[in-house]
Amino acid sequence: MIELDPQLVVAAQQGGRDALEALVRSMQRPVFNLAIRMLGHPADAQDAAQEILIKAITHLGEVREPQAAGAWAFRLACRHLVYVRKQGRLEAQRLTFRGFATDLEAGLEDLPDTAAADVETLAMIEEIKIGCTLALLTCLSRPLRVAYILGEIMELSDREGAAALEIDPAAFRQRLGRARSRVTLFVEARCGIVSAAAACRCDRRLAQALRLGRVERGRPLVPPAEPTAPSIAQVRATVAELERGRATAALMRSNPDFTTNVGQLLVDAIGGG
Repeated sequence: MIELDPQLVVAAQQGGRDALEALVRSMQRPVFNLAIRMLGHPADAQDAAQEILIKAITHLGEVREPQAAGAWAFRLACRHLVYVRKQGRLEAQRLTFRGFATDLEAGLEDLPDTAAADVETLAMIEEIKIGCTLALLTCLSRPLRVAYILGEIMELSDREGAAALEIDPAAFRQRLGRARSRVTLFVEARCGIVSAAAACRCDRRLAQALRLGRVERGRPLVPPAEPTAPSIAQVRATVAELERGRATAALMRSNPDFTTNVGQLLVDAIGGG
């Protein structure tokens, strides 16, 4: 969700440049985190977040209840990502659950023991986990994807999720249920973090990911993560204690709160205008 200070909203509506810049900084991170989970690629998410922030500051004067500005901005972001934003590069691949499963099975290769303690290798393995869970979401249609993100990852109630998507709570529950069942079925069958019987492990995908350029040594492809984001080992320990279904949710929630400077770039542009 997005939280905005009502006093800053009023000040920005009255032409306060500092207040407007403060609002942009408040919105940038939640907007980007929603965008990267919807689109699956950092560059696409960065572009989409900028589009949303520009739209938000352009239409801020339409907000009649400053205390509800955060909810308004969140609805605007959801609407843009579901119905307006052009197809991203991951979406252009038209991933399906069956096709993604085939991709995960290709090129699995055990790492040498010497690589297990290498810091850079561990970082790339973590990146593979993040990239995989983001790509998995694009197997869902946008309406189902956003319902899953809001209801399962962000853990909004059906009323909150429905309000954000401007639909009835019953429709939200239906979308969330369909998305949850598809993601859970796939993860339980394919992901070694959740299921000990599954062949796919993030470390076993590293060699293939390097060959395909999905990760690069010294060049992280995803935004910097919060230092408190759980490691794969921590996620595995957590899901081992959970019942089926909840384990998948824990995996999908384990991605970090991604950082971005898209709001600062926009603030700089405003300041130079």
